[in-house]
Amino acid sequence: SSSSSPACLSRRLALRSVSPLRASVGGCAMGCSLSSKKAAGAVETTLSPQAAPAEATLLAVAQPGEKRPLSANEFKQKVCSTKPQTVPLKVKALTYNLQWWSLYDQRSGNDGSATSLIGTAAPDVMGLQECEDVTRVMIEGGLHADYTAVQGPHSLAIAFKRAEWELAEEGHAVVAVDMEEQFFSSRSVMWVRLVHKESKKTIFFVNHHGPLRVNSGGRHGGPATAENIVRSIHCNAMPGDGVIMVGTFNAQVGSQTIRELEGYLPRASTGVAQDGVDHFFSQLQMLGEENLGNGGSDHDALAATFVA
Repeated sequence: SSSSSPACLSRRLALRSVSPLRASVGGCAMGCSLSSKKAAGAVETTLSPQAAPAEATLLAVAQPGEKRPLSANEFKQKVCSTKPQTVPLKVKALTYNLQWWSLYDQRSGNDGSATSLIGTAAPDVMGLQECEDVTRVMIEGGLHADYTAVQGPHSLAIAFKRAEWELAEEGHAVVAVDMEEQFFSSRSVMWVRLVHKESKKTIFFVNHHGPLRVNSGGRHGGPATAENIVRSIHCNAMPGDGVIMVGTFNAQVGSQTIRELEGYLPRASTGVAQDGVDHFFSQLQMLGEENLGNGGSDHDALAATFVA
C-alpha cells in the first residue's frame, strides 16, 4: 500500500532517567513519517513499548510521482559532511538481539547472562533488539546506575552512558512490514542524537530490527525498506553528526536491503549468528570490533569502536 501524507520532526529534549518513549507528530518537507518528541510545552502521549503509533505510516512506499528518490550524493552532502579536525573521540557501540521470548519470558533472564556481557563490554551506547522492557534489563545488570535508557516501539531500545553523553533528540519511524507468511509486526528504526559533554561532538545513533522473511526486505521489498531507513536518518541527523547504525536487519550481506544501504553508509562490521544478519553501518572510521558471545540469546552481542 502507499503511504499517506508524510511527516517528520526532530526532537530536542534531554532525558536524564530511564523512561518510556514519548511521541507526537510533526511535519517535514523531506517526506518522512515518524514519531518524535516536541520541545517543552508540546502535547505528548506515552506509547507502549510494543505498540506502533496509530499515526505512524511507512515512509517511502509511495506511488510513482509522489516523491523523488533520495540520492546517495544528497544524503552524503548532509549526513556525511565533516566538522573541522579536532581531538579524536573514541565511541564504543554495541548491538544485541536479546531473543526476549526465550531469554526473559521462558528463562527469566538466565541469571543475568546477557546483561553481564553488556557490563563487560561497557559501551558508550547500545542498541537492543527484541527488548520488551529495557528498564528490567538495566536494573538486572546493575546498569541503571551508569546508563540512561530509552524504550522504543517494536521492542527496540537504546541506552547510553549518562556521565559522558547528553541526549539532545530522540525519535522513531516505521520503515517496513513483515511478509504475510511470516508476519509478526511492522518494523521501525529508532534513533538518539547524543552530545559528548566534554568535546561537544555529536553522534546520531540508529537502532533497527528488520522485517521477515530474511532477505525479503519485508512486504515492500529491500530497496523500499532501505530508502525508508536512510530518509529517516537524512531527515533528522545534522551536518557534522557521526552516524552509527546498528541492529538485526534480517538481511544478509548481498541482499537488496544491505546493498542499497551500502550506497549511502559504509557497512563497517557484520556478525556471524543467524548467517550474518546483525550489522554496523557508519561513515566513521572503525578502530576495532568484538564478538562477546551470545549470553544465552540466539544472536551474539557485538561491539565496535569508532573514532569521531
